[in-house]
Amino acid sequence: MRKSKKITQLDMATYLKISQTQYYKRESGVVKISEQEWQKIATLLDVSVDDIFEEQDNEFNELSLKQELEYLKVKIKNIEQKLNN
Repeated sequence: MRKSKKITQLDMATYLKISQTQYYKRESGVVKISEQEWQKIATLLDVSVDDIFEEQDNEFNELSLKQELEYLKVKIKNIEQKLNN
């Protein structure tokens, strides 16, 4: 829905007064979206919460956390390499 309305993750994050990284975590299921945030998102997208609300699946959240962990491991490794050079 967000993409179809040409709203970026940064736009959404700014509207919610959070960082783009924090918004990404919400959109990808790593962090649960609060009821207040669902309301704000629906308002920005000009739809009802029922049109966009998705139950958050624990298996999906676990997968997302694993992906986030792998991403952070790679990032740490890259930083360590830069520090050692």
